Amino acid sequence: MRWYADNSELNGIRGADIQDILLFGGVAVSEDVEAPLRRALEGVKEHFGDYRAPVKWNFKALEKTYREFNQQDSYNRLFETSKEWRRALFECASGFDFCVIVSCVESYSVVRKDIKAAKPMLSRFMFSNGLMRFALHVRDSKPANAGVVLDWPDGGDSEPFDVEYASAYRRGKSKDGVSYISGPLHALQFSDGVSYVRSNHSTLMQFADLVVGATRELIECALGKKQDAFGIDMLNAIKGQLRGAPNNIFGRGINVPSGNAKLRTAVRDAIRKHLPP
Repeated sequence: MRWYADNSELNGIRGADIQDILLFGGVAVSEDVEAPLRRALEGVKEHFGDYRAPVKWNFKALEKTYREFNQQDSYNRLFETSKEWRRALFECASGFDFCVIVSCVESYSVVRKDIKAAKPMLSRFMFSNGLMRFALHVRDSKPANAGVVLDWPDGGDSEPFDVEYASAYRRGKSKDGVSYISGPLHALQFSDGVSYVRSNHSTLMQFADLVVGATRELIECALGKKQDAFGIDMLNAIKGQLRGAPNNIFGRGINVPSGNAKLRTAVRDAIRKHLPP
């Protein structure tokens, strides 16, 4: 079993200079489901163009990539049909057995330099938060082995994830000393290190990005930045795959640390409203 995980950011409602809310998570897929799910998702992509064409929730961010490979026409077709292929991908995935785990945290500061300085620590904290839940999912599912696959980090800095994983693997504790309820990762047959991929070359990492992007829109609704969102429709398509579904999605499938009390309450209420059992 492998957890494909990616990150996203958004501006909260405190008037921060830059994006001050961080999301981190994705999809946990068992070995026997991974290849069939990938082929099915690629079948959807092929229907809209090329089965290996890279996609993500914020598809505009890929325009430069398509242009560099002289694929502007392909980009234009996918851009024009972005809602259609996103809906088709989520509906396709809804027939497979996987587990969604996403964590969300709000920066303590609204000042640009403070947010940027805290980002490595927050990234590590969010990774640990999600990894703890994935470890519990592994403990309960009992696969033969388990691993974590991350999109190559922003700025190429993998250290926050490497050191956190090493601590969890060896000691069963976060780098900050918080115990993993599951126990150490090595006892659950985890790989001894994190694997990294480029999302443009990994269909399942692209799907993880789509899931996190849809969750981002749920958070925007929770904060009152939107009244409704396409992302909520997509999450409802795979609602049964969110960890803890149908009654305990909050805290298991989508989690906000207790230190973010206002955000935590808002997200909990949004899940009750938009992702009911």
